[in-house]
Amino acid sequence: AHSLKRSPLDYVSVIDNVKIHTPSGRVHAHSAFDLTFSIHDGEDKFRLSLHPNHDILHDDLEVTYLDSEGKVKSVEKVERGEHKVYRGDAYVERPGEDGWSLGGWARITMHRDGKHPVFDGSFRIDGDDHHIHTGSKYINIKHEDDPLPSDWPEKDHDEVMVVWRDSDVRGSLDRGELKRDVSKPSECISDSLTFNNQFDLELKRSTGLRGIDPRSLFGRQSIDGGSNGGGSGQDLISSIGQTAGCPTTKKVALVGIATDCTYWNGFNSSEELRKNVIGMVNQASQVYESAFKISLGIRNLTVLDRGCPGAPSAATPWNVGCSDNTTISDRLNLFSAWRGRSLDSNAYWSLLTTCPTDAAVGLAWRSQVCRQGSGTSSDGQGNNETVAGANVVVRTSTEWQVFAHESGHTFGAVHDCTSSTCPVDPSSQACCPLSAGSCDAGGRFIMNPSTGTGITQFSACSVGNICSSLKAAALSSCLTDNKNVPTITGSQCGNGIVEEGEECDCGGTQGCGNNTCCDARTCKFKNNAVCDPSNEDCCNDQCQFASSSTVCRPSTGECDVQETCPGDAARCPDDQHKSDGDGCGSGDGLRCASGQCTSRDRQCQVAVGTSADNSSTTACPDTRDSCTVSCYTGQSAFGQRQCLLFGQNFIDGTPCGSGGHCSNGECEGTSTAGEIRDWITSHKEIVIPIAVVVGVLLIIVVVSGIISCCRRAR
Repeated sequence: AHSLKRSPLDYVSVIDNVKIHTPSGRVHAHSAFDLTFSIHDGEDKFRLSLHPNHDILHDDLEVTYLDSEGKVKSVEKVERGEHKVYRGDAYVERPGEDGWSLGGWARITMHRDGKHPVFDGSFRIDGDDHHIHTGSKYINIKHEDDPLPSDWPEKDHDEVMVVWRDSDVRGSLDRGELKRDVSKPSECISDSLTFNNQFDLELKRSTGLRGIDPRSLFGRQSIDGGSNGGGSGQDLISSIGQTAGCPTTKKVALVGIATDCTYWNGFNSSEELRKNVIGMVNQASQVYESAFKISLGIRNLTVLDRGCPGAPSAATPWNVGCSDNTTISDRLNLFSAWRGRSLDSNAYWSLLTTCPTDAAVGLAWRSQVCRQGSGTSSDGQGNNETVAGANVVVRTSTEWQVFAHESGHTFGAVHDCTSSTCPVDPSSQACCPLSAGSCDAGGRFIMNPSTGTGITQFSACSVGNICSSLKAAALSSCLTDNKNVPTITGSQCGNGIVEEGEECDCGGTQGCGNNTCCDARTCKFKNNAVCDPSNEDCCNDQCQFASSSTVCRPSTGECDVQETCPGDAARCPDDQHKSDGDGCGSGDGLRCASGQCTSRDRQCQVAVGTSADNSSTTACPDTRDSCTVSCYTGQSAFGQRQCLLFGQNFIDGTPCGSGGHCSNGECEGTSTAGEIRDWITSHKEIVIPIAVVVGVLLIIVVVSGIISCCRRAR
């Protein structure tokens, strides 16, 4: 799936009257402070209440610098004190009102403090996102038709901070004005990715599926190193707004970032590049924290030399200059192969570049978070794709939004529905509708196919989409618990993370509020507390361990075992479920799979939903060796049933082939004995008559033998 660049701006402003509210006007990486400024010639005044974002930098974060041939030049340890990265709340002065009024959130990176501060980032006021860039950065990443501020200086651009709002983006434009735009901006180039392109396919039984390799139809050959399914099999409409499957307490997803040779050309130094990457992740993390309780942090940063090689090296084949010969799809495939060789346990990797393909500024594989290794996907015509937990992000003025969007695909999200994709075919549900009764999401959310105005949160459908994917496919194995998390700062009391040496951390004086368990200043328990319910599932309101009868993770069904508190600890035990293949339900072929009581037929009925008569909906028997959902819906054409292919995989653990089970969209564990057993089961109309005839013949032979023996005895 991919992103499209935004439309031009109609208006931009500069930031004035900046003041850091500390005694000296200075701040450090661990400071909590207020920042005030104005825009629009002093008409609009804002206050940002900020505190450090310690999630953003992992304790082991190192920057690896590679030359143009992909060889390591140097490795630098990142010092947390060098990066002033903050998060907090944004307030605004409203006409006719006294004091400050809360408007939304803020994410800021401070480049210079003192009397003349310089910073960048973003903040939100009443649903309108404000984006701040230094002058030099704005020049490098602005749309070719974006304006300059009225008082733009001829030099010293780094002394100026440009701000623009989502509401400043031009609402409509002539596509002919955009040199890089395509005639159909809403058309997703993920259609060219076989792995993602599994929507709206229809095969009639008369095409003879028996003679076709299902893997060539379903776009997957193999995935090495993964164990979970790429699709949840959920009904997108029924899961709108549902958070079951997402963390109930804070988690951290650690990410690897790589920048190619073209990316460095937009910066004056490696330090400036590094700060931009950290700031990008800091802003995107807010969206995931608010929707899923998942923070994004950087574990690895790999930087390539600014000089692009004449020919790509074998070590880093994705490191090439911008060229019509190398599309964004090519970069994703090459980068995925490189990422697949890595032995890290990152949630995923992102490649940052400045090379778009037409209007496409991002591309990602779906549902590949927490997956190790890589694999190939074939379209059956000799064209292969390399699939891994990876995505590509092109640098633009909305870089953090594109990064958040592509990461959403990596977590399993489909695009939001647009006017051009509505109405949605219930049998495919290829996009996320606004609600059960309204299709077009209006371009207001992160998973909109193109960047636009007011895009800083996930739609309710995307929340349900991602949470259901995490629940069904257990795609959260690499997320770090918010307990004893190693960070770049060691132990920093007040950052909201319980680190080594701390008993608790409720987020400082402001974050702790009325917390009776944790001392906000010392991060130690108080009032004889032994735990803190704000961070731990098995802690009661009296700050004591919950009893052993307390259910900390309820069962989600017959195949999922509920977890209860141990009684002498605050952590809920690991999630457990019955073994895949165990019988469950009322029969009808139902088996446990990834903690759910299901079958291929049942998953087809869920996928089809209300688009057909569910009583006659079954899985297509000719595709049993496949793990892509394919169903007979009961509908007919010319008197013949149709086999519809859906854009999702059967849940991991679903039976397939001959005694096998589905894993990441592939059928694994088949056997010859299983093939014989399955052939007999699926050909009873042949086997039973033959068995009867053979049995009768055997009886005749035995009886004849007995009679013959009796005659000889006489």
